[in-house]
Amino acid sequence: MDVETAEAVDTLRGDIHRVEREVVRVESSLITKIEHVETALSARMHELNEDAKRHTEVRLESMQDDIRLLTESFASLSVEVRSFRK
Repeated sequence: MDVETAEAVDTLRGDIHRVEREVVRVESSLITKIEHVETALSARMHELNEDAKRHTEVRLESMQDDIRLLTESFASLSVEVRSFRK
């Protein structure tokens, strides 16, 4: 191999080595960012789940109150209907 080709091969090897190091650095950076996003999403999903649970509980309590009022009204109407029939 002549000197010029040997120098070109050495230069190419150096370039390849720098590119490999950059790929490793970028990969590490991406992994860190992905882990951060996963953590943030997990926390947000947990928060949304808790909000949904609280909202559901409030709605169920409201529905139970509505059912209780309807039941009491129905019972009251039943008493009035019976009193008219007598």
